[in-house]
Amino acid sequence: MKPELARRAFLVVGLAVLLQACGGDDDGGDVPPTPTPPATQFTLSGTVRPASGVASDSDVNDPLAPYRANDTVADAQSLPNPVTLGGYVNQPGAGPAGRSRSGGDASDVYKIKLLAGQQISLQVAGDGIQNDLDLGLADIEGNILDAAVSQNRVESLTVTTGGDYLLVVTADRGASNYVLTVGQSLASTAGGMRLSDPFVVGEAITRFQPAAVRRDGLRAQLRALGLMADRPAESEPRNALVDLAGLKRSAAYRKLASTTQAHFPGGFQIVDSVLREKLETLYSIKAMRRDSDIADAGPNYIRRAQFVPNDPLYRFQWHYPQINLPQAWDLTTGTDAIVAVIDTGVVLSHPDLQGQWVAGYDFISNPSNAGDGDGIDANPDDPGDGTDPGGGSSFHGTHIAGTVAAATNNSVGVAGVAFGAKVMPLRALGRFGGTDYDIEQAVRYAAGLPNDSGTVPPRRADVINLSVGGPGFSTATQAVYDQARAAGVVIVAAAGNEGSSTPFYPAAFPSVLGVGAVDIDKARAPYSNFGTAVSVVAPGGNTARDVNGDGKPDGVLSTAASDSSGTLVNDYAIWQGTSMATPHMAGVLALMKSVAPKLTPQDIERLLASGALTEDLGTPGRDEQFGDGLINAYKAVVAAADSAGRPVNPMPILTISPAALNFGISLDSQTLTVLNGGGGELSVNPPTEDSGGWLSVTPTQVNADGTGSYTVAVRRDNLADGVYSATMTFTSNADTISVGVIMQVANHLSVGSVGQQYVLLVKPDSGETVKDATGQLQPDGSYTFTLSDIPAGTYQLFAGSDANNDLFICDAGESCGAYVTLDAPVTIEVDRDMSGLDFVSSYLVQLPGVQTTAKRETGIRRGTNQ
Repeated sequence: MKPELARRAFLVVGLAVLLQACGGDDDGGDVPPTPTPPATQFTLSGTVRPASGVASDSDVNDPLAPYRANDTVADAQSLPNPVTLGGYVNQPGAGPAGRSRSGGDASDVYKIKLLAGQQISLQVAGDGIQNDLDLGLADIEGNILDAAVSQNRVESLTVTTGGDYLLVVTADRGASNYVLTVGQSLASTAGGMRLSDPFVVGEAITRFQPAAVRRDGLRAQLRALGLMADRPAESEPRNALVDLAGLKRSAAYRKLASTTQAHFPGGFQIVDSVLREKLETLYSIKAMRRDSDIADAGPNYIRRAQFVPNDPLYRFQWHYPQINLPQAWDLTTGTDAIVAVIDTGVVLSHPDLQGQWVAGYDFISNPSNAGDGDGIDANPDDPGDGTDPGGGSSFHGTHIAGTVAAATNNSVGVAGVAFGAKVMPLRALGRFGGTDYDIEQAVRYAAGLPNDSGTVPPRRADVINLSVGGPGFSTATQAVYDQARAAGVVIVAAAGNEGSSTPFYPAAFPSVLGVGAVDIDKARAPYSNFGTAVSVVAPGGNTARDVNGDGKPDGVLSTAASDSSGTLVNDYAIWQGTSMATPHMAGVLALMKSVAPKLTPQDIERLLASGALTEDLGTPGRDEQFGDGLINAYKAVVAAADSAGRPVNPMPILTISPAALNFGISLDSQTLTVLNGGGGELSVNPPTEDSGGWLSVTPTQVNADGTGSYTVAVRRDNLADGVYSATMTFTSNADTISVGVIMQVANHLSVGSVGQQYVLLVKPDSGETVKDATGQLQPDGSYTFTLSDIPAGTYQLFAGSDANNDLFICDAGESCGAYVTLDAPVTIEVDRDMSGLDFVSSYLVQLPGVQTTAKRETGIRRGTNQ
């Protein structure tokens, strides 16, 4: 089993929760003649549903998966738009045994209607070198128009003109799973080697290895051919400009080029001679990179002046505009505030966290749980919490720290809520989770109170973030949180991911603000706990959906890391959960403390209860679904400044959520919320739209000032099959906002698919697969399952596809899901028959412009029923 998946039951608010399920009635008459022995084995059943907007390659290597060839222009597989698709390609003889191992499945071809400006991304699960996939865009006749052919793990293209197209994914070398996404454009893609990029044909900028020259290597042969002059030894070797036409006379190059397969087989061609020469240039560069003399090689790009945004992934952080964070940044970025993140520690080497933290501490007292060779110490760096050799770690605290305070305007990765603040990393969760005692010591340290480290920080934290928790009340533990609050620290904790009103601690302690989660629609996320312990809600996301149609799941994007290859890799990830909602609240509190350092926990609770910090959701006033409402960063900062005697002239802010709408192939209506996210008076005019009649915007519950909820509906009647886009425009006395809408008419497309699903019942402590079942496909694209003869015990449920047929589900590029959510799989106490164990399976999506080193993703072993 993939260790990090099981371990998240301990790390992401979902600690060993025992679910109560309804069992069947006892059999027998009113007065049975003899007592019936209690059952010792049970049956579990449920349904695995595909996430919205997904599809699967119709000819994967799994021999049990449905099959339809899609190898050529003539048999292209039709796709909806937007879409997230999982697939597999391989050269003959490459990859695991299975349907396509011998004969190969070198190309997958897809037919799709695209709009101008849409983005296409290919996430390669292989290493990008020995297992290298390429992405092509062609017209409907098979003429290649653009291609991305680097050896990166993410290839991306942007559509220039709308119309019918073919997408082709091809295995240049080896074999690999992949995830293909198509979505609305939020900004231009970056990175890779694309056919459409401006570069000089026939040239390559090359950097050679500083080691001695091999006589049969490229550098030696280039010199022998007179194509490269000798240079004296240099400590920092300079780049060389290589003439590729001359290079092709080299025997070393011809040997390298012979390992490359035909470019885009399956009936594709390039009519334009310039494009053909450009593509040959890119493939020549790929061949050069395989020579051990070459440190790097790339096109000789032609540069022109253009604006490049600082944080390339900020466009996917929909959760920040949802809480009016950009407007709050005009007032403060959190300078001089400190947020203690009590979690698994933080990967301090992450480039997007440099300069963003103060000294912390490691409070894991048990060396076997700590995993770093000792007990408590002054090093809060996260060594990983993997329990098996070669297994991956969660690095949960790194994701939390990035949401709180990732560096911003540094041209790297993502933005943080309070990027002017500092994170105090405190490690209290290890390989087997965290104990109350260790967490308490971290809380005491953050508050500047005596603790087992024998020291306190030079300055206590202003805010404590606890994206951890579980059931069970303790008066002794509550006293610790009471003491920290009395010391002036504001404490926020995740409300839990069980979709329950059962109290979850520490969020349910009176001294703690419990944070629930909402999705992109500002509805309570389906996993989020609710009830009296929820003080406030914040964006936690829902990775089963893509409401804004950007081709990425609607989760929370932040910093992350991986060690599944045996080497630490800094990365970024989209997760969901109340764990992700909590650091949004912690970051906003840091913004407040930056402008009003003397704010006390009591002050903040009073402001929260008054509605000064939030957008009211649900029934008016406080309720058990949303607490006091959705945190509003701008209102919160204004309220803090007012309380400190530094009043801000309130300005109205036109806020619309979601910022874009995706109707896919089946949705007919959605709700759009328009509100004043600031102060003062806002007047919103009736919206306009430019669809030509298929889109309507109708007031549902709208106030006299134009704020409120609107129903946005689409009509597909009498429309030809195709992808349609439109823009709704809202004007006001404060601003004008355009909301993009995408919709598809597809009368001949099948329902969403995540590929053949295998359902696994595993032991959470060891990761051992106890029982598995092959899901049974239903007409709506879901898979039903039944697991029989299950002994009583504690288990977790996972499901996923096995496109490459290596007998592991949930590998990179394969669909994956867990009951109730993959980010926080809960434990199931089996002591009776259980039904209704329903959950979602989807694909994990890599972000364009983020390149990671090669790593093998280890999935969950199936095969007990083979």
